[in-house]
Amino acid sequence: MEEEQDQRTDPPAGSLMTRLVPWVGGVWVLPLLVVALWLHATSEVDFALAVIVATLLAPIPMVLLARRLQRHWEARAEKAEESAAQLRLQLDTVRYRTTRLREELQAADRQARLSHQLTLLGQFTAGFMHEFNNPLAIVAGRIEVLLDERKDDAELCGDLQQMLKETRYMGSIARTLLQALRRERGGEVFEASMPQKALEEALEAFRPGARAQGVKLLEEFGEAPRVDVPEHVVGEVVRGLISNALEALKDTEDAAIWVRLEPYRTAGAKVVARVEDNGPGVPETIREHLFEPFITQSSGRERLGLGLFLAASLLDMYDGRIRYEAREEGGASFVIELPPARFTRGQPYHWFAGGATE
Repeated sequence: MEEEQDQRTDPPAGSLMTRLVPWVGGVWVLPLLVVALWLHATSEVDFALAVIVATLLAPIPMVLLARRLQRHWEARAEKAEESAAQLRLQLDTVRYRTTRLREELQAADRQARLSHQLTLLGQFTAGFMHEFNNPLAIVAGRIEVLLDERKDDAELCGDLQQMLKETRYMGSIARTLLQALRRERGGEVFEASMPQKALEEALEAFRPGARAQGVKLLEEFGEAPRVDVPEHVVGEVVRGLISNALEALKDTEDAAIWVRLEPYRTAGAKVVARVEDNGPGVPETIREHLFEPFITQSSGRERLGLGLFLAASLLDMYDGRIRYEAREEGGASFVIELPPARFTRGQPYHWFAGGATE
């Protein structure tokens, strides 16, 4: 509508008026010149003055037309610039949307491949766990028989008790890992666990290997309540983190691993545990994908398989979380957040009494 109105008010260069004005522009002063000569006595001076005046007045139509055309083309140029700016904006929008769609398509493709891999892994694990649990149950049963037969040998019974405990732990982890890969919690019933106990047992399991490697295992445990997570799940997550830390601390001088349980001060908040080390830390290039499966770049901490992914999946089943933080002093820090067990009216502050709930 605006362009049509401009075309009506400002004639374009090819209109009839535009073509005629250059030819007629100087003719309009001729009648004025004749009248002026007729009214005054004809003399050379009067004639020269009339010619000069006619010469000065003749270009006026051309000047007016030029001004009009100038306004017309300036308006057209301004509109062209606005149109070009709008086209550039639309082009940028199209490019941005294209980039977003390409990223979403790539993410969907990665997710589809990952889902397929996890489906195959779950199917394989289901069959493996079935075959794995049968001999494991036989081993546990045989250990129980040996405990009864050799109950007089206290030293042997201590070793057998530890073996039976680890065997049962392996069975529990096998069942839980299968649920994690299938992303289902199932209908399991478990008692709220003491995080201090799970952390202590994980540390004890790695002390001989850490001592042989020259790595210090340090613990800092504050008062904390029971958590609504099975004890073997907490232990498995912490064991995996300690194992990764030991791997990262190879050939590191004054290597140390800290296992911390932060004091619990706010009812209903998450119980926080940390596993830290003074190793090289995690490269920034893979931090965003740290808890994804099958992220592989090179050796050491730059090679990720299923460990951290399974840890995150296990905790997610019980409303827990795990995240990574870089230590200011250098190294890595993995933060584990665990949901506290529900308080009862008779025991609202049971952790102050050493965690006993009976």
